[in-house]
Amino acid sequence: MPDFGLEETMRHGAQTFRNALPDVEGIAPETADEFAQQVIETICHASVTPAIGRRTFERCMRALDFGSTARVGFRHPAKAAAIDAIWHKREDLFVAYKTSADRLRFLATLPGIGPVTKHSLARRLGVHVLQAERAIA
Repeated sequence: MPDFGLEETMRHGAQTFRNALPDVEGIAPETADEFAQQVIETICHASVTPAIGRRTFERCMRALDFGSTARVGFRHPAKAAAIDAIWHKREDLFVAYKTSADRLRFLATLPGIGPVTKHSLARRLGVHVLQAERAIA
């Protein structure tokens, strides 16, 4: 089984796992991969320090890139199962997200995303910015 530890991360760099995903929050994803990565990163950062969330995300993405399960990089079985489901259904989820009339409500239906983390994810995806613009117009 491959090693997804900190040494691997340092050797290959975090951008290897993110596929050059922008670090700026509030940018709408253009692809299903970007969307899934934002959702997964939100799950990984929930209820932990930023450093731990970042390392967990990197390990999960490395495992998924190798075709393995997120369980290799994440010890929480329910969150790992949610990450696997999001990654495997990312194309369908992205289409559903893009066509959703109420994107915030849709985000709450994603596996591993609860009533609090949906707002965090919405900020990452730029949903709050879009809703604010609609309220002004």
